[in-house]
Amino acid sequence: MEERILSCCFTGYRPQKFPFALDHNNPQYREFENRLISEISGLIGAGCLNFYTGMAMGFDIVAAECVLILAKAFKNSAVRLICAIPFTGQSAKYPLEWKERYENILSAADQKVLISDRYYRNCYFERNRFMVDNSDFVLTWFDGSPGGTRNTIRYAESVFRKVINLYTGCEDDRSYSE
Repeated sequence: MEERILSCCFTGYRPQKFPFALDHNNPQYREFENRLISEISGLIGAGCLNFYTGMAMGFDIVAAECVLILAKAFKNSAVRLICAIPFTGQSAKYPLEWKERYENILSAADQKVLISDRYYRNCYFERNRFMVDNSDFVLTWFDGSPGGTRNTIRYAESVFRKVINLYTGCEDDRSYSE
């Protein structure tokens, strides 16, 4: 019998909602990035090979970059990065640095899924729902603040997905198998 390939999606904050700068010169950011790499590595070790990113500035892009680093480091062609793009032109208003990171991820991704060819009110919600529906795990950095991340986590829990929260104050287990 063939073992089922597991999937994980990312949900988290935009840069301005983090309590530290998302800058490689910042020790808090480096610690956060190392924890993110460690968690993704653990998921890969447990058979999670498909990773969905919503391509938003902040957590989504950083997590996608970590997947690409690990896929290259492990030389594991089975690790797949899937970009769930909520609408055409998502990065149009991103600052240059984030736009470049976005484009680099798109060019390295294994698959791109476009939710809509235009922006509409619920396109981010639909993107998040698509990612959760196609995932076994949801990896997040969530401090309890209201917004899209909280809504995505609530949805994930309602459909019985395993939520892994990297937020420093979070007390959850890191078990990848039930």
